[in-house]
Amino acid sequence: MFTPAHRAGRSRPRRAAVLTALSTLFAVCALAACGSDSGSGGSAGTPATAVTSYPTTIPAGTTLRVGDQGTIKPALDLSGQAADTPYKIDWSKFASGPLLLEAFRANAVDVGYVADTPPVIAAASGQDLAVIASWHNPPGQMVLLTKPGSPIRSVTELKGKKVAITTGTILQAYLLRSLDSVGLEQKDVEIVNLAITDIPTALARGDVDAGVTAEPLATTYLQANPTAHKVDGADTSPVVQYLITTQKVLSDPAKQAALGDFVQRWVKAVSWRDANTDEYIDKYYVEELKVPLATAKVLVGTGIPSEFVPIDAESIGGAQKLADLFHASGVLPKKIDISKVFDARYNSAVEEAQQ
Repeated sequence: MFTPAHRAGRSRPRRAAVLTALSTLFAVCALAACGSDSGSGGSAGTPATAVTSYPTTIPAGTTLRVGDQGTIKPALDLSGQAADTPYKIDWSKFASGPLLLEAFRANAVDVGYVADTPPVIAAASGQDLAVIASWHNPPGQMVLLTKPGSPIRSVTELKGKKVAITTGTILQAYLLRSLDSVGLEQKDVEIVNLAITDIPTALARGDVDAGVTAEPLATTYLQANPTAHKVDGADTSPVVQYLITTQKVLSDPAKQAALGDFVQRWVKAVSWRDANTDEYIDKYYVEELKVPLATAKVLVGTGIPSEFVPIDAESIGGAQKLADLFHASGVLPKKIDISKVFDARYNSAVEEAQQ
């Protein structure tokens, strides 16, 4: 049974504002119990659906159930894209990726967004999940930091050292990519699994040699620990985000049509957000979430502008590389074909929205 953090519209504790804002950046997914018989294969194939067309007639009475981690609804509302939809939107808000994925398993939501790690889990566990749109955020949201006074300067110097991450999350993906870029693997470092909010404290105490964390935690940590520093050579690739649904939802022509309209509205809302950052920060982060302005600027500033990319061989290849890294790290028991999780039918919706 899934448990949403709360339905959209209810209040939240002010003391959790920054943590809530952080949850909009990361879809955290535990990798325990992801053993699979879902098949193997290590090279990216073609998307499950190669066409870029979908029904456009939305029957009266259609409802689209949207699971949000705090990013989709505010952008749609503030940009005006939430107005006059030819279908009802039933919003649910979730505090984390695991709760959102559980809602998908329970057939309680139709669409939502995650980072690039959950689709790997879906492909490994056999969960019904389909990536229907993809966008990149600039690098800079995640940072690989040292403990105070550390002599470590480069990723290569992490070999044999204690490195803190939150396993099964985008933080682990970031570390794996960083290590791979210098010919190292996860087995070459000693992993310390901590909650993302505990990593700066562990670094400050010297419990670990280095750790992956996110903004604004990274900036706050570096300000409080001036002899700590960023590790050179860490991953500088864009942060990949996905709009996801299920093949079950895609089998319903009414929902399929509604998703086409929703994808276009989301693309337009992101474009508005990136062009009106100050208004977005003031009305959502400061006024609604009660996040301090300086913190909000760090949070939002490291995540814009977003660039939508098509579901194609290149984007699937990047996902396959991540799946292979998770397999090499020993997290996944066998290689998987990640292309089965991707569906290209809404590429045309993205293109039309950008015109």
